[in-house]
Amino acid sequence: MRRKDRELSREDGLKIIDECEYAVISCVDDEGEIFSVPISPVRVGESIFIHGATAGCKAKLLQDGRKVEFVCVSFNKVPHLNDSELEAIKDDGKALGGKVFTTEYKSAIAKTRVYEITNEAKKYEILKILSLKYTAYAMNTFETAAQYGLKITKIYEFKIESLSAKAKILPKPAN
Repeated sequence: MRRKDRELSREDGLKIIDECEYAVISCVDDEGEIFSVPISPVRVGESIFIHGATAGCKAKLLQDGRKVEFVCVSFNKVPHLNDSELEAIKDDGKALGGKVFTTEYKSAIAKTRVYEITNEAKKYEILKILSLKYTAYAMNTFETAAQYGLKITKIYEFKIESLSAKAKILPKPAN
């Protein structure tokens, strides 16, 4: 990592995965083309899980221990200075670049290997964990949805082999 001052711990990286709403996974297909797709992940231990349809590119590619890169952002914000703060640095290009024309963020990148989960009990367990993260308000209907959904849904496990994380959070101005 080039900016060591922004490097975060492994634990921070896992927290970023837990807090992200979506992520992007990328891999190289059998023809050497790059395949990337946004997904809705959930983490359990050292694995990341997603769901998908039983047909399509994900179903074809995400199996057999294929290498997949997982990228997520749990926080991003373009800073907004008030008029007096902006006035104070308006002639300082370095300060403008670092405090105005920048983005605060927390991100993580995991190098993984992916496997399809075929055990029905494990699929049910992960589908429930995914549902708790994204649709907790509707869990009283989960059983009905799961009875139908498990027949047409694949669950994938991304085993984390390495993880890096970094952040840029600007100091809050003194009041």
